[in-house]
Amino acid sequence: MSKFVNEIKEICRKNKKVAMYIDMDGTIAEYHLYNPEEISRKMEEEYLKNEPLKNVIDVLEEISKIDNIEMHILSLSKTNEITEKKKIWLKKYTPFIKEKNWIILTKETGDYTNENRNEIKGKNIELRQKDYDKSIMLDDEQAVLRAAKKMLDNKVEVFHVSSALV
Repeated sequence: MSKFVNEIKEICRKNKKVAMYIDMDGTIAEYHLYNPEEISRKMEEEYLKNEPLKNVIDVLEEISKIDNIEMHILSLSKTNEITEKKKIWLKKYTPFIKEKNWIILTKETGDYTNENRNEIKGKNIELRQKDYDKSIMLDDEQAVLRAAKKMLDNKVEVFHVSSALV
């Protein structure tokens, strides 16, 4: 069993109800860098071709079997079209995460802006925190993880995706 799985089990042992919030791009799905002016178009066209990061998904599936943890997807999307593609991708590669627990914040509908993109995930976790004793966040962006930790302090444990690989 991995060190990461053991850490998550220990968090779950110390708390009654735990939520785990998982990023998509670069965390469970392959991430491609595009020129800024073509990011939305390329992602709309190519998102369903993104390979799953199988090692991370396998670890998350193992974690999902812990009795007192509830898995959530917490992802940002530039357009409604990309949001729909992400939903199709999730159905295919993460059937162990309930669809009702998919939180995909869409810039096109005003869910976030360039100015608040690093803090918006932490704010969404904070809104749901009353339902849980502890939250866990898994993401590939350090700025997002730091912002959530600063905002939620001891109510959240943050992990970079690389932690899930050791």
